[in-house]
Amino acid sequence: MNRIERERHQDLSDVVDRQDILGPDGGAVVLATTTTLSVYPTIAGAFYAANPTEIDGAETEGTAATYSADTSQVIYVLNQGTQVPPIGTRVIAHGAGGRWVFRYDG
Repeated sequence: MNRIERERHQDLSDVVDRQDILGPDGGAVVLATTTTLSVYPTIAGAFYAANPTEIDGAETEGTAATYSADTSQVIYVLNQGTQVPPIGTRVIAHGAGGRWVFRYDG
């Protein structure tokens, strides 16, 4: 390997080392609102269709937040809890093993 190739390889290695793989606050997390596409699950340990959800509102103490589900996108989230969440439940799903998972215990 010549000098230029070594420098390019080192530059690429430096870029990879600077990547924030887990995001600024740790692992991948999404706020989602459960929805139904065909048949809503009737058992707790199942995948649920959900829409990614954004939070908005004035950031002042005592102000209520507004939630906006992006109905143009659907993700599937696995419930690791013991209860079936009602349709429209907002859940915090974490990335785990290439899937989104959350826990709903009622």
